[in-house]
Amino acid sequence: MDGWTPERQRLFLVALAALGTVDSAAQAVGMSRISAYNLKKRADAGSFAAEWDRALGFGRGMMFDYAMERAIYGVTTIKMRLCGVFEVQTGPDTKHIMRVLRSPPPRSHAKARPRAS
Repeated sequence: MDGWTPERQRLFLVALAALGTVDSAAQAVGMSRISAYNLKKRADAGSFAAEWDRALGFGRGMMFDYAMERAIYGVTTIKMRLCGVFEVQTGPDTKHIMRVLRSPPPRSHAKARPRAS
């Protein structure tokens, strides 16, 4: 048995929608990325593969929204200096701005929530 019980498959799809990456979702359910892709490629995994695509699109859309929010509203950085002095800086997160600009926007159907089984 490959370890992909129906319950683990459902949890993987929920994690994929929440986290937006196959690596993170597989790790969240205690499986490897390779075993997840192998499951998706199986001949009898048609509905699972379709739900995978929906969940991944939704998760990537959420990641894009989060990156845009962080880029626009910025982040707060707290640095501790010598003698216990703290420096607080707030501003746009330029790393995220560049990441958002480099990545393509999510597909229009990415906001569709995955169906619960």
